[in-house]
Amino acid sequence: MSHYRVSLRLLAGCLALAACGQDAQVKFRDPSEMVLIPAGEFLMGGEKADLEGFDKAMYLNYEAELPRHRVRLDAFYLDKYEVTNAQYRKFLASNPGASFDHKDQPPDQDHQQHYLNEEMKAEDQPATGLNWFDAYAYCKWAGKRMPTEAEWEYAARGPAEAYRKYPWGNEGPDADGIWRANLRPQQGWSADGYRYTASVGSFPDGVSPFGIMDMAGNAEEWVHDWLDASYFRNSEGAKNPQGPAQGRNKVLKGGSFGTDPIHLRIATRLYGAPEVKSEMQGCRCAKDR
Repeated sequence: MSHYRVSLRLLAGCLALAACGQDAQVKFRDPSEMVLIPAGEFLMGGEKADLEGFDKAMYLNYEAELPRHRVRLDAFYLDKYEVTNAQYRKFLASNPGASFDHKDQPPDQDHQQHYLNEEMKAEDQPATGLNWFDAYAYCKWAGKRMPTEAEWEYAARGPAEAYRKYPWGNEGPDADGIWRANLRPQQGWSADGYRYTASVGSFPDGVSPFGIMDMAGNAEEWVHDWLDASYFRNSEGAKNPQGPAQGRNKVLKGGSFGTDPIHLRIATRLYGAPEVKSEMQGCRCAKDR
């Protein structure tokens, strides 16, 4: 099956074609490989069975995953890998100023990474220590945008009716002794080979059906949407849903190197205030076709 892979070098060449639906003058500052996710529909959200035996009192947000509901999406491009430190440093070195900031970004915000130790700063590790405004500014600077939660989940889960708990399927992250994600295993922080973030693409057995890497673990990924625990109840049949118009917290998807297997699931809806930075939070970008 084709993974619809496309590099930005090829994409830049096809921008002049009408089929690409893009302005030929668009310039991409981010050379990362992107994957074409075809138009389609899928069932978004989680299954109650995924949380059987889990102490839900410790996980107050689990109801926000329900119910599963049908969503339709136009085709779009998504970064194959999480944004790396090297890419983010290029953004910072460009002195982006306020021209790429979100209109609601607080005036005291900067786009520097925070809370990183020396084991998290290699060029090919995901850029973490970012808040939502950082992710927004980076994607805008790169000539892209942030993915919606529906786009992110579709890229992780795949098309059709089949339910996948994780991007690779339903087996655990270390089933049969094969590590599929950088997470916080029950066996200990470094049992998967990494105490902190891993180089992007280090877990090829965790690839999504569309060929996207690291959609479980490594870095939590900011998406476009505000969190509303009741939003899925009113989203059946939605096309290209953008999430609630407002809120207090933005959605984070995919879990991180500090996440347990329960919260590594595709349906998990972690969240954070858009101005708060964490060593576990990064991003990847999307682009309209």
